[in-house]
Amino acid sequence: MKAFMLVVTLWLAGCTALFAQEKDTYTCGHIYGIVYHETHQDTLPLIHANVYWLNTVAGTTTDDQGFFRLDLSPSSERLVADYVGFAADTLSVRPGMHGLAIYLQPDHRHGEITITGEKPHTHHLHEAEVNTQIITRQGLRTLACCNLAESFENSLSVDVEQSDAVSGAKRIKMLGLAGFYTQVLVEKNPVMRGLISPFGMEFIPGFWIDAIDISKGTASVATGYESLTGQINIELAKPEQAKPVSFNAFQNSMGRSELTFTGATSVSPRVSTMLLSYASYNRQRWDEDNDTFLDMPLVTHLSLMNRWKYSGENRDGHFGFRILQDRRDGGQSHFDFDRPPSANTLYGSRNRIQRYEFFSKAGSALASGSSLGLILSGFYHHQESFWGRKSYDGDEKSLHANLIYEKSAQRYTVSSGISFSLDQRDEVFQQQLFAADEQVPGVFVEYTYKPVSQLSVMSGFRYDRHNLYGSFYTPRFHLRYQMDALTSLRLSAGKGYRVPHLFMDSPSILASAREVIFSEPLEAEEAWNAGVQITRDFSLGPDRPGNVVIDFYRTEFLQQTVVDLDHTPRAILLYNLDGRSYSNSGQIEVTMTAVKGMDVTAAYRFNDVRMTFADQLKELPLNPRHKGVLVLSYTVPNRKWQFDVTTQYNGRTRLPNTEANPESYRLGQHSPDYVQLFAQVTRKLKKLELYIGGENLTGFRQQQPILAWDEPFSPYFDSSLIWGPTSGRRFYLGVRLN
Repeated sequence: MKAFMLVVTLWLAGCTALFAQEKDTYTCGHIYGIVYHETHQDTLPLIHANVYWLNTVAGTTTDDQGFFRLDLSPSSERLVADYVGFAADTLSVRPGMHGLAIYLQPDHRHGEITITGEKPHTHHLHEAEVNTQIITRQGLRTLACCNLAESFENSLSVDVEQSDAVSGAKRIKMLGLAGFYTQVLVEKNPVMRGLISPFGMEFIPGFWIDAIDISKGTASVATGYESLTGQINIELAKPEQAKPVSFNAFQNSMGRSELTFTGATSVSPRVSTMLLSYASYNRQRWDEDNDTFLDMPLVTHLSLMNRWKYSGENRDGHFGFRILQDRRDGGQSHFDFDRPPSANTLYGSRNRIQRYEFFSKAGSALASGSSLGLILSGFYHHQESFWGRKSYDGDEKSLHANLIYEKSAQRYTVSSGISFSLDQRDEVFQQQLFAADEQVPGVFVEYTYKPVSQLSVMSGFRYDRHNLYGSFYTPRFHLRYQMDALTSLRLSAGKGYRVPHLFMDSPSILASAREVIFSEPLEAEEAWNAGVQITRDFSLGPDRPGNVVIDFYRTEFLQQTVVDLDHTPRAILLYNLDGRSYSNSGQIEVTMTAVKGMDVTAAYRFNDVRMTFADQLKELPLNPRHKGVLVLSYTVPNRKWQFDVTTQYNGRTRLPNTEANPESYRLGQHSPDYVQLFAQVTRKLKKLELYIGGENLTGFRQQQPILAWDEPFSPYFDSSLIWGPTSGRRFYLGVRLN
């Protein structure tokens, strides 16, 4: 420990000395445009605005966030910012002036200028060191996307699957591994951790989301040690950019009704606020396969969020809170949910969640290109549930803080900081208490070096001390090399850790009659991840761009919690890995504008995931090896109609061993492969969007999703062996005001 702290101290001292010797040779900042409306004004970042020194040829343009960086000029101190439709501005800049905020006023001399266009549905960040794909707001609207769990149907980077046939909860997978190996953040806040994990993907409505950032492989050390396979960061609508009033109303053919409302206003020139609400209701009982169990749970959900934004000179801040209540009932269709389970002879499931969250981010620009930021969040989660004759209740309190200092120079950026996480959790399963009090302080440093514009290298290291599992040492490395004007290469390697959580990680414990057997105390999970990505842009003609993305990632576990469903179909064995466990995941994706207005995405992915079960290296069950997707999106020339079609191919998967069951309660060795089809038509009016569509239009559904449905209290009952859709065709319609 002392040796580690000495190394970190010497590294920080060396970086500080390096930057202390470097002169201020550049200026940087953001350029914004002010757009006036009848009752309010918007401040928007100006993309590709011109920035240059007066009476010189030295200049640059802003990036997609309105940011610019420009070397100082020996012959001029007058900086000019210019953008079509806005009045140019000229200001004096002296050495040491960084973090400029330049606001351009509309240029009314030229009359009204209308610029039409749309963001792509998805795109990759070319300048980022980490392999990052962005799903934009436009991409989210090509499908129903009522919540976050339904936002990945046209992407192969993330899989979404149903965890069991009773609760209908959705979970994700990345690189062929369970979603709890992927760090999920909301605007860099880790509020999706803990007991909310099984249902959290459904608790963020799609209409709240502005963009989804998907990063494969290990992420920056600044966000923690947990991203073993990747990171998903959800960017929500911002008060300073949102429309005064927006709403989305949705209704599908199976009785699901949803209403989302957002409202934003400026309290003062520096303060803005936003209210976001979401309600979902479905109490209609469906049993299309006649197994007496509901095809989907009866849900009543309500979420409310209020967020604030402050923009000051060289500093800004965000803070807000969210409250939610979720009521979810499942099981046999004639179960009486108004009576206690002991008074029913049928199988029923009830889940009640109450949750309160707060979040904040604050940043301040300091002298000489440095800045200081604080991320602070916390939540309280209360849950009560029963699953047949099993009972489960949980209470959790969490607090997370991350203080980050960043220093930027012409070719270097160094970030360092400290973090602290506190999780207090009490879970009661079958009247047995499982309590945990986790405290994790951490420290990190990350160094980015850009010797030339074509090459950037980011290396980082963090140390965390877990009060229950000891020390975590997390090194990570990323490299981006622009091979030519159209081709870029990325390499990454790093380590990650994760603390296992019994009931959150294993739905089979609650959704089946299996007995839980602990073979030994479970250790923290530990894995290395390495990957490579090549991106190549091309053009089919004017206004017909395209690109090809090929990547491959390998995850190798040093320690892992093994959830063994093969040993016997009547029990779940939990033990530490003794042998090998790895994941190989390769993907190729082609995106292009085939003809004007027609965007096409075709992708294929292969996963090879294996784990040692009782001294035998086997393919991980319920994990398809092959998957493909074809997405077609056509917008007519006047942009009033949009047609979207998504086709998915899902390959077969190995099923857990059920040979010890009676013959009628056995599964085959593999599931069949199947195809799903999604389609939507959107009519765009001046202020409204009307849409109608269908999901799972092929009508494919898993046969016998519940083992022993006719004997739900027998030892053979299991509703957790889900490999395909459990409900058939669904149709929907909706309207958006924006």
